[in-house]
Amino acid sequence: MIYDINAWAFSNDAEFPHQDWDLFITDISTAPLLLSLSINPEVANDKRKVFLACLYLLVGDAVGIVKDRTHLEEVRLFVEQASSNQNYYIQQWVFRSFQLIQNPELFDYKKWCDGIDIFSFWKD
Repeated sequence: MIYDINAWAFSNDAEFPHQDWDLFITDISTAPLLLSLSINPEVANDKRKVFLACLYLLVGDAVGIVKDRTHLEEVRLFVEQASSNQNYYIQQWVFRSFQLIQNPELFDYKKWCDGIDIFSFWKD
């Protein structure tokens, strides 16, 4: 699966390999790769946005859908590790993720799990 993610990230093909591909690739095991691709300047901007949306999906899914404490703790630890990254968009994601993890009642599916459309729901 990691090969598929990298292959698409660095290809000229702008289309998803298949419908719901973002759902398929978003997992705690792929999270470090998704993070690195979301900030890699060699990846096209529109694809970096897809990988960033996958990071939001990772957190939103853990808090608002799966609701498994062990999985949520794994995701929280990943967000904590990512907090040292100085990229502006990652810092926004880290801040928002910690807010959501601490206040799960703030979960909004459209802001966290609706693909690249999520960015239209954030006002900053």
